[in-house]
Amino acid sequence: MVKNYFLKMFAGIALFGLLASCNTTQDPTESIPNPDDGPAVPKILAKVMMDTSLYEEYVSTSKGVLEQTLFKDEKASNTYYTGTLTYTDDPGDNTKKNITKVKFVSPATASLSYSFDIVPGEKGKISSASCTATGATPALSHLSDYAFTYDATDKLTKILEKRKEGGISAYNKFIEYTFVYSGDNISQAVCKKGILDINGAPEMTTAVKTTYSFQNYDSKKSAFSLLPKNYFIVRSLMDPTNFYKMSPNNPTSMYFDMPPPTPSVNTGQSYSYDNQGYPMAEKNQKFTFTYKNL
Repeated sequence: MVKNYFLKMFAGIALFGLLASCNTTQDPTESIPNPDDGPAVPKILAKVMMDTSLYEEYVSTSKGVLEQTLFKDEKASNTYYTGTLTYTDDPGDNTKKNITKVKFVSPATASLSYSFDIVPGEKGKISSASCTATGATPALSHLSDYAFTYDATDKLTKILEKRKEGGISAYNKFIEYTFVYSGDNISQAVCKKGILDINGAPEMTTAVKTTYSFQNYDSKKSAFSLLPKNYFIVRSLMDPTNFYKMSPNNPTSMYFDMPPPTPSVNTGQSYSYDNQGYPMAEKNQKFTFTYKNL
């Protein structure tokens, strides 16, 4: 059962592509390759299909502001999480908006609902964040606070989550993510989970480690680079297999080294591209991608 769950989860990793619409009638705003070498039309990712089934959907305004998302809930068949984003104006640039809240809700009774509150930082970074994850009972719920660390070039290098689980009023668990880069692409996200010591510091000696490797990036543009990076940071806090979506290019292989007894998984990705250099399809996992012209 665990193996099947991860195989499903990793199917979502197989990216990019042309996105076929569910409808037989083509959306007039759907992106198709230009027949000539004229100016590229601005566009945004709209759908990710797995074979003939919807896997992810991104609903944006005509100006390219992401408002709502849908993605498969792997804990229930034919069920989707709905994500809703809230923005505020950037005080340093009135032409930009910052994500300040993201809510994820699934109709599946076994799934948690998540409400993230985000404090924006300078240059589009996240200063801090908190999350209320609500389950069927208090014992299945948790409260989290996140600290973000960036390097001198504004790359995200670490996220430290401290949790209050099972109705406990004090922090009792932690999750730490550290990132390794190849150029501007995330090549590795190392996740460590464990308990906090009496002083509230992570107890690393007993932590359980999982390594998510995103390898051999191509030189083409990622479909997900058309969407807000901070959205994918939050999405990845639910599911770390999504961290590669923060990268500007496309990984052609992924390896997830899971803690025993869960088997590790290695997948390969092979893409076809449109004339703007964005993926149209990921052939191995049978994903296609649809874009909406702005």
